[in-house]
Amino acid sequence: MQSIHNHAESTANDQVRMGVMARGGCWGQELLNIVGSRDWTIEREKLTPQTLSLAKRFYEEALAWLINDGHAKAIEVLVWVDKPNQMGRNVTITLSDDSKFKVIL
Repeated sequence: MQSIHNHAESTANDQVRMGVMARGGCWGQELLNIVGSRDWTIEREKLTPQTLSLAKRFYEEALAWLINDGHAKAIEVLVWVDKPNQMGRNVTITLSDDSKFKVIL
């Protein structure tokens, strides 16, 4: 789950959407192949369907390496408005042996 909690580097589109030229990323990414999520770029946005869609995509991107490296068969990400200013998130990872690993964020 470190992949979700690490900050991935923002894109030019993220910076335009945020209205800030914040780069983000992790200090160690220059030395190691660190995977992170761009979800930090939406932390100040209203919880609209578009924001929920972005969050889902950012989590899927951050965890895609598990599938690419053969550790998992599938990643299922669910996001929803839990409270007026709070997003609910669940991640279910189907491992290579078909067992499921569920994480509530």
